Amino acid sequence: MGWYEKINEDAKAAYVLTLTEKIIDQTKKYEWYPLVREMTDMCWEWVEEKKYGADDLYERFDDEDDGLILIEGYPGVKENPQAKSVLFSIIEAVCYVIWQAYQYEKTEYVPQLLESESDQSIDQFMERIREVDGYQEEWAERLKKHLLENYPAGSDKKIKRSEILSRI
Repeated sequence: MGWYEKINEDAKAAYVLTLTEKIIDQTKKYEWYPLVREMTDMCWEWVEEKKYGADDLYERFDDEDDGLILIEGYPGVKENPQAKSVLFSIIEAVCYVIWQAYQYEKTEYVPQLLESESDQSIDQFMERIREVDGYQEEWAERLKKHLLENYPAGSDKKIKRSEILSRI
């Protein structure tokens, strides 16, 4: 049983988003930073307020003209292993949150890209983010401890982005 099975669903999403926030600044130098920032902010707004529906999040993510999923082909990503690690960490986090949104809505349909998502995706995210320069395991440990103490499974305590981000 993973530690994350002991926290509520929003806390699981907040976990991957909070760690993503610690590495997202590495994308500021790229033309695709605004898209990464927008998608991450939308995910946070879903966690805090359920502001967007799962389809809204997915459509923004998979937009054929300007979606986060397209960044892999942008200049500077393929030839830069660090940019690739950061980007794929962010994509893993966003996909997990979108999957969580579909679970929350209890819809039968989940886009094919998200069919393999599950709570074990948190482990995949952690494998990916550990490849990012500057990542510190202590962030994850402090955050995990805070979430376990304050957002137990079954609780409906609301996540506040600013409060969670201040923990690491």
